[in-house]
Amino acid sequence: MELLGLIGALVIGYLLGCLPSAYWLVRWTTGCDIRFCGTGSVGAANAYEVTGKLWVGVSVAALDMLKGYIAIQLIQALPGAGFTAVAAGGTMVVVGHTYNVFLQWAGGRGLAPAAGVLLAVSWLPLLLWCLLWLTGYAAIRRNIYVGNMTATIGTPILIATAPEPLVRLLLQLAVPTMVEHTLFVLTLAVPIFLRHLHPIRELFRNGARQ
Repeated sequence: MELLGLIGALVIGYLLGCLPSAYWLVRWTTGCDIRFCGTGSVGAANAYEVTGKLWVGVSVAALDMLKGYIAIQLIQALPGAGFTAVAAGGTMVVVGHTYNVFLQWAGGRGLAPAAGVLLAVSWLPLLLWCLLWLTGYAAIRRNIYVGNMTATIGTPILIATAPEPLVRLLLQLAVPTMVEHTLFVLTLAVPIFLRHLHPIRELFRNGARQ
């Protein structure tokens, strides 16, 4: 039963993650294929840049967060789905968003769906991510991608060293051990990290040329 719950969680997570709200809204409002416009990222920031419409960017961010949140609620309802299934399914939401098989493996950076997952599971990593983003953005180059990468790398490290009572205070569901919680946050960060390697490389390559 636990194995079936895990398989169901992986499938639900990935398929919900693949729902490309940025692709649909940009196509509807401009006729443009977002994969070949702006930065090519299928996410909220690029949707806003391509359309120039704030409501499009906000709508994409909200919808992408919602699919992460809904995925966790659906996974929790599966028979035999414990925290391992929730963590795996939550990670697959981000993987589906960042590497979408229906868009020839194109995707977004993964931040909004990860935020939705964390809203349903554990608030402390989300709060720490925001704090680290502000620190990284303000201290290094004042660049969004630098802020994103700083927060994405730093959050699992801080979570691994955070006091257990503080972590549990902000949990939204039961987590057996802090090791499992830390691994969940780490795996959630991996696809986000991978999707930021290219813009970070470009940023420092362009900086070296100046």
